[in-house]
Amino acid sequence: MLACGNHALAQQFYTLSGRVLDAESGEALAGASLFLKERPSAGAVTDANGRYSFTAEAGSYTLVTRYIGYDDQEQPLLLDQNKQLTIRLSAKTYGVQEVEVIANRQPPITETATMGQIDIPLETLKTLPVLFGETDILKTVQLMPGVQSGGEGNTGFYVRGGGADQNLVLLDKATIYNPGHLLNFFSVFNSNAIENTTLLKGNMPARYGGRLSSVLDVEMKDGDMSQFRADGGVGLIASRLTLQGPIAKEKASFLLSGRRTYIDVLTEPFLKDTEQGGVPYYFYDLNGKITYTLSDKDRLYLSGYYGRDKGTLNLSDGRFTSDFFWGNASATARWNHLFSDKLFMNASALLSNYNFEFTWEFGGYTTVLETGVRDYSFNLGFDYTPSVKHHIQYGLQYTYHTLRPRTGQAEGVDGDAFSTDRIKPKYAHETALYIADDWNLTDRLLISLGLRSSHFMQVGPFSFYNFDNNEQVSDSVNFGRGDKVKSYHNLEPRASLRYTLDQNSSVKVAFTQSAQYLHLVSNAYTTLPLDVWVPSSAIVRPQRATQYALGYFKSIAQNEYEGSVEVYYKTMQNQLEYREGYAPGPSNRDLEYEFVSGSGESYGVELFLRKNFGDLQGWVGYTLSRTTRKFPDLNQGSTFPARFDRRHDLSVVANYKLNDKWTFGGVFVYGTGQATTMPVRRYFIEGSVVYQYGDRNSFRMEPTHRLDLAATLEGKKYKNIQNSFTFSIYNVYGRRNPFLYYIDNQGEPYSQDIKLQAKKVSTIPFPLPSVTWNFSWK
Repeated sequence: MLACGNHALAQQFYTLSGRVLDAESGEALAGASLFLKERPSAGAVTDANGRYSFTAEAGSYTLVTRYIGYDDQEQPLLLDQNKQLTIRLSAKTYGVQEVEVIANRQPPITETATMGQIDIPLETLKTLPVLFGETDILKTVQLMPGVQSGGEGNTGFYVRGGGADQNLVLLDKATIYNPGHLLNFFSVFNSNAIENTTLLKGNMPARYGGRLSSVLDVEMKDGDMSQFRADGGVGLIASRLTLQGPIAKEKASFLLSGRRTYIDVLTEPFLKDTEQGGVPYYFYDLNGKITYTLSDKDRLYLSGYYGRDKGTLNLSDGRFTSDFFWGNASATARWNHLFSDKLFMNASALLSNYNFEFTWEFGGYTTVLETGVRDYSFNLGFDYTPSVKHHIQYGLQYTYHTLRPRTGQAEGVDGDAFSTDRIKPKYAHETALYIADDWNLTDRLLISLGLRSSHFMQVGPFSFYNFDNNEQVSDSVNFGRGDKVKSYHNLEPRASLRYTLDQNSSVKVAFTQSAQYLHLVSNAYTTLPLDVWVPSSAIVRPQRATQYALGYFKSIAQNEYEGSVEVYYKTMQNQLEYREGYAPGPSNRDLEYEFVSGSGESYGVELFLRKNFGDLQGWVGYTLSRTTRKFPDLNQGSTFPARFDRRHDLSVVANYKLNDKWTFGGVFVYGTGQATTMPVRRYFIEGSVVYQYGDRNSFRMEPTHRLDLAATLEGKKYKNIQNSFTFSIYNVYGRRNPFLYYIDNQGEPYSQDIKLQAKKVSTIPFPLPSVTWNFSWK
C-alpha cells in the first residue's frame, strides 16, 4: 500500500519557490544555489532579488543551499504540494575564509547553457592588489579572459574586439554611460555599496539589449534589516563610509554610502604659494538605497547614485587655463511581485544621466564645450516556470533618450562671440519586446532560445541642414516636436546549447545577433573624456554584430578545479570613426557629418583555469585574438588593426591564506602592445617640421607586463568592531609600460642638426605602495 501511494505521489510535479536571505541582515543573496541532493538536476540559482523557483517530481528530498562565504545548509523537504520557503544562511565565522576567491560555486560551469558569464563576488576583490588602495570592480573584470584593459591603470575595458561603447554597464538596472573616475583610473563603483557583479561576454540573454559586446550588471546592497552597522575604509587618496540599518526591523532598511578623494585638501597647505596652488583634481560619489517589504509577495526598492569629477588645468605659464567636470547620476524604482509559485514580475522605472563640460581660456577667447546623455526608462519583465523542463522570461522595455552630442560657444575679450546654436539636442524613443526559454530537452541536452525585437525612432524637434563648401547653410528641413525623423527595427535572435558529455564535462555552442542604436565616438587627440554619444539617425546607421562561440567546460575533483576553452568569431557592421583630418572644436556642423562608417572583425580563443577551494586559490586566464577594422574612407580602404587589438593577453591571479591573520594576494599581467599610428617621414616647410603618418595603427607599442602584490592583516577584534589592514605594491619591479608615444625634436632645421626621437610616456613607471585600513562596526 505504501509503495502504491509513493507511486501515485511520484506522478505529480510541484514547484518550490521563495527567497534566500542573509540570516543576520535579512539582505537578499543573489547567486545562491539550491538543488535536491537526491536529484541534483532539479534546482535553481537565485536572481538579483534572492528569489528562486524550480519544479520537481513529488517526493521526499534533502534541499541543499549554498552561497559563497556562507555555511552550506541542508534540510529535509517533503514536496507534496506547491510550496514557498524562505531560507536564511549564516556567514562563515572563521577568520578570512570568507574572502576566498571562490567557495562552493554552484552550479558548476558544466551545467548551465550560458557561455561567457562570469560572476564576481565582492569578496573576491578584497585581498587582491589595488591601485592607491582602492578596491575596484572594473580592474578585476579586466583580469578575465576575453577582456582587455584600456591601458596602464585604466578602468576602461574592451570585450572580444568591441569598443568601450559596446559594453552595457548597469547599476541597479540603470545605465552608467561613463563608469570611470580620475581619467578612468578608478571606477564609479564604491565597493562598500556593492553586493555582486556579473559579466556577460557576447552571449547575452534576450532581456539585455542596446549593446554588442558585453553586459556588466552591478547590484547594490539592500541594507541590513536587523541592526545598524557602519563600514568604511581609509586609503592614501580616498576614504569611504557606508551606513545601513533597519527603518522597520525585518520590514524596511536603508543604505547610504559615500566616497571622496582628498589629496587636493591634503596638499593645499604645502602648495598654496605655488602657481597651481595644490593638486587641482578630486572626485566623489554617493550611493543610497531603501528596501521595503510590502508583503510576502511584494517588495519595493528605491536606489540612486550621484558622482562627480572636478579639476583644473594651468599650462604654458598660465596662457592656457581650463576647468572641467563630468559625472553620472542614476535612480531606480523597482517593484517585485510574486503572482504564484510559477510566475514572478519585476517592474522598474529608471533615470540615467551623464554630463561633461570643459571650459578653457586661450588666445584671448573663452571656450565652452558640453556633451551629455539623459535617459528615462521603464522595464517590465516576467519569469515563468510552467514545468520542470521550461524556464521562460519575457517582457518589454522602453527608453526616451535625450542626447547632446556637442554644444559649445566661444567669446573673445573684445566681445566677439561664436556659438554652435544650430546644434540642438537629439531625441529618440527606443523600445524592445523579448522572450526566452531555457528548455531541458533531455537530461543531457539543454537549449536556450531567445528573441529580441527592438525599435528605434529619432524624433523632433530637429533641423536637418545642408552646408556648402564654406560651411554656410544652403538648405534645411525642419521637424516639429515629436515628428518622426528616422526609424530602425531589428530582430535579434539568441541561441545556446549545452550537451553534457559526462558528470564533469560539457560542450556548449552559442549564436547571438544584436543591434546598438547609440554610438560613442572617441577622440584620439586627448585623454580627457571628450568622447561623445550620438544616436542613430538619417546619416548614422545602427551598429550590428553577429557572434558564434564554441566551448568545452570541465569540472575536476568535485569542482575544486574548473576550466574552459572557448573560441569565438564576431563580425560588426556600421562602426564609426572620425573622418581623416578632423580636429575637435566649436562648429556649426552636426557631428554626424564628421563620421565615416566601416566594418569590424574579431576572433580568438580563451583559456581559463580556476582553483576554487583550499588555502591557495586563484585563476589563470589567457586570450589569443585578432581584431581588425575596415573603412572605405580611412587607410586608403585597407584593413587595419583596431586600436585595442591585442594578440596575447595573460592574467595570473593568486590568493593564499597563510593563517587566520594573514592572507596574501598577487596579480601578474602581460599583453601585446597597443596599436597606434606614428609618423614615417618628415618635411621642413617654412622652418616648421611637418610629419607624414604611416598606415593607420601600423605601429605597436612595447608589450605591457606588471606584477602587483598585496597582504591583508586581520586586526584585533573588539566587542563591536572588526578591522583589517591591506598593504599592496602596484608595479612591483617598476616596469615602464607605455601610455603613449610622442615625437620630440631638438635643434634648428636649417642647420641640419635637428634630431627627432619618439619618446614614451608612462603613467606609473615605479613601484607604488599603498595601505588601506578597513573597519566594520555593528
